[in-house]
Amino acid sequence: EELATYDAIVDSIFGFSFKGEPREPFGTIMKQMMEAQKQNSHLQVISVDVPSGWNVDEGDVAKTGFVPDILVSLTTPKSCSKEFTGRHFIGGRFLPPAIASKYNVQMPPYPGVSQVMEVTREQIEG
Repeated sequence: EELATYDAIVDSIFGFSFKGEPREPFGTIMKQMMEAQKQNSHLQVISVDVPSGWNVDEGDVAKTGFVPDILVSLTTPKSCSKEFTGRHFIGGRFLPPAIASKYNVQMPPYPGVSQVMEVTREQIEG
């Protein structure tokens, strides 16, 4: 109930190496977060890099039903972001150009000295 009184929740429970189903107490925390989303239409859940409970490559394979309102990918979108339909931002110029080139990572065209930019689904899918 209390979560529904907030304007935003930052979801960073799991990292990009998460696999399987969320164990306790994290499964309960995720359910509370989703319930708060349903109770308060103004609440924005913002996931960092990969939404909690999602597989970095395949998305919500555990069928948690969790979908954040906003996703902030660090450095570059992960494969699971192809399933994401909300607002999507990419943050950080953490990858040196030589490493990006070596691993064929397409860095977004950050405007000026900006460290963050909003991207569309079309930009991600190429």
